[in-house]
Amino acid sequence: MHRVIRWALALALVGVPLAAQQQNLPDATQAQQILILADNAGAQIYAKSLYDDASYRIRFAQENINSPKASNQEQARMRAREALFAARAALAKARWLSTNQTVNNLQADIRRFGGTSNITLTSEDPNIDYRRGSTTKERIAAAQAAIDQARAAGAEQSVPDNDLATAIGNLDSARKVSRNGANNSDVADYLAYIAEMIARRAYYMARFNESSRVLPDVQLQRTRLAQTYSEQSASTERAQREEAERRAAELQRQLNAESANREAQAAELERLRSQVDETRRAMQQRIDADRAARVEAERNLDESMRQYEAAAASGNQADIDRLRRQVEDQEIALRAIQERERLDQAALSADETVRTDPQRQAALEQYRREREADVAARAEIQRRHEAAVAAAQQQRQQAESQAQALRAQIEQAQAAAQQAAQAAQAAQQQAQQTQQQLEASKQQAQQSQSDAEKARQAAQATQAELEKTREELARRDAEARQLRMQQELARIAATKSESRGLVVTLSGGILFDAGKSTLKPGAKKTLDRIAEQLKSDPAIKVVVEGHTDNTGKSDKNMALSEKRAQAVRDHLVSKGVPEDRITASGKGESEPVATNKTVAGRQANRRVELVITRS
Repeated sequence: MHRVIRWALALALVGVPLAAQQQNLPDATQAQQILILADNAGAQIYAKSLYDDASYRIRFAQENINSPKASNQEQARMRAREALFAARAALAKARWLSTNQTVNNLQADIRRFGGTSNITLTSEDPNIDYRRGSTTKERIAAAQAAIDQARAAGAEQSVPDNDLATAIGNLDSARKVSRNGANNSDVADYLAYIAEMIARRAYYMARFNESSRVLPDVQLQRTRLAQTYSEQSASTERAQREEAERRAAELQRQLNAESANREAQAAELERLRSQVDETRRAMQQRIDADRAARVEAERNLDESMRQYEAAAASGNQADIDRLRRQVEDQEIALRAIQERERLDQAALSADETVRTDPQRQAALEQYRREREADVAARAEIQRRHEAAVAAAQQQRQQAESQAQALRAQIEQAQAAAQQAAQAAQAAQQQAQQTQQQLEASKQQAQQSQSDAEKARQAAQATQAELEKTREELARRDAEARQLRMQQELARIAATKSESRGLVVTLSGGILFDAGKSTLKPGAKKTLDRIAEQLKSDPAIKVVVEGHTDNTGKSDKNMALSEKRAQAVRDHLVSKGVPEDRITASGKGESEPVATNKTVAGRQANRRVELVITRS
């Protein structure tokens, strides 16, 4: 009976009647809601000990709230109340330490770009063990230390809702209940714990305010240094281009000077022409590479903008800051590519041969219009993210242009194959004629044996030429099939040509759920389309490679990558790809294509690659 009276007295002291708790939202439910916010802010990383403490108290409250014993129910309500304040402290600590991490990341970027930033921020171990002792007196002392720490950090001045007065009142009540710590008391422990959590939240909020004040200046410094770094890179490349243009102009002048004596200097003239042509080809290759790089940069920028807009609406601050830096970096990279394209156009405009060649002049004009149109479109996208649809349409048009170029290459290859077939037919006719001549020569017994031997050799040479023509025809036909396959695979997934063969890259997030090796329904549709292309060429071999990031143990990652590669292989075999021409291999985390320190890098490393070669 005296124990029940003591519980009621404690609850009255903190001003939270049981009836009011039952009528309003239960503390456990409020604690769960705040714990979800803390989790979104990174509490399981930055405030793990507080997060685990709050989770434990919520579970205890849920398991004992319906106990037939009144004392257990009272204990459940107290644990729920404690979980509420622990969750608030965990949320405040996660916000503070995640902001510290953002500042540290920005300082690392500043130093990478050649700047200096040595801001030192107060920190705390996310897994810190809050040693409260085993007696009520020790727990009251721990709570008092937390209050003193919050005051020393200036929480009373910098945190409007610090609630330190409430914490002090609870601690005074705890001293009264335990007779100034002389007796151990569950009620006093409960009041001391709540006072400690209020004080810790106030301390973390004060530290968060300190970190937030330095964040804008560090962000501005990092953005300025990144811009300067990009401009220096562009300046260096501009100087290299000007030197290349100077060499090309020098070669052109030498060619003009030697044109007066063509017959005497024919060999030298041919060498100079080759150098000029090589310079032009190099210029065209740079233009094509810059165009492809621009298209890729625009795609990455549009995707980052979309993620940034989504994060601004529902994401946490750490994700928003990270995505904002990613957008800034990709905008700087895109401006550098646009500057290189402008220099390419200027170099072509200065080329004398371009001005005298109507066809090249038309191509230059088309390139100029394309570049100006792209610059205008990107400026509109920068002003308004809503123009992302227009940018997507532009990317599709560029993809269609590339596809049209591939179709043109295929048509050229087919035309070349047809010409080779005609040449083979002519060679066959010539061989038949030679054979007829050989038969006629055999019928003439009066002719010498040496003439017959010469005719036979001529026929063999013609037959060898015919076989060579047939082999060339087969090679060109294989190239045409490969170009068609590459074009169709590029429509389905990211496809590139490497020294080891044609590589088709499929994102692990598209094919599988996290940690699973069972194909998603949507992934099967994509693999069905790929299987149709693989079946079109019976001379190819395919190796399915599974890759993971470095999250978790390496042996489990290796096993998961092998199962995923085998799942993709089995599905392709089930769709008609010959079983003896396709194998599966797991690479685990051993061959990353990006850093595993970022979310985007780990996502890129979780992939399945199809390596296609010819037998």
